[in-house]
Amino acid sequence: MSAKPRQSGPPPRRRRDRSAPPLPLSHILGFLLLLQAQPALPAPEHFFTGRSEGQGSVHILLTGSHAVRDHGRGHLGRDGALVLDQLVEEEGKPPRRRVWRLVRAGPGRFSGTISDANGPVTGEVAGNVLHLRYRLAEGPSVEQWITFLPGGRTAHNRMTFRRFGFTVATLEGTIRRME
Repeated sequence: MSAKPRQSGPPPRRRRDRSAPPLPLSHILGFLLLLQAQPALPAPEHFFTGRSEGQGSVHILLTGSHAVRDHGRGHLGRDGALVLDQLVEEEGKPPRRRVWRLVRAGPGRFSGTISDANGPVTGEVAGNVLHLRYRLAEGPSVEQWITFLPGGRTAHNRMTFRRFGFTVATLEGTIRRME
């Protein structure tokens, strides 16, 4: 008996079965409805409209960590600007009030003001993350990343505070939409 010689190279191509019926329209429509039913992440304007609460901790270089909480109430102005009135309670300090005003500056971009900032606030939205930059009146420059989580009711807040290019403090927290 002789053995069949082995062939080298790629395996032979299989012919596509063209006799299989196309996918029914009901399956395609069901899939599209399922995609549409996935909860969309809210735009920053909608996430902060109404009451929100944040809590977390700030770590300050050479000083340690302490708790921070904030209570906010936001609304959309007649010009479409997000106006967010916050009461910030930082452990060891008296409560302070700050007011945000953010407007769309183009697709995926924001500009605005914060009452305790020195100069303008700029920001971009990329996917589910709002990235803001500003300088506080006290001196440090701030970068803030607000990551909106699925479900539209919670966001992760991360802030870095820099002086002379060095990180002097970080904040990690959670923001919850209350309404």
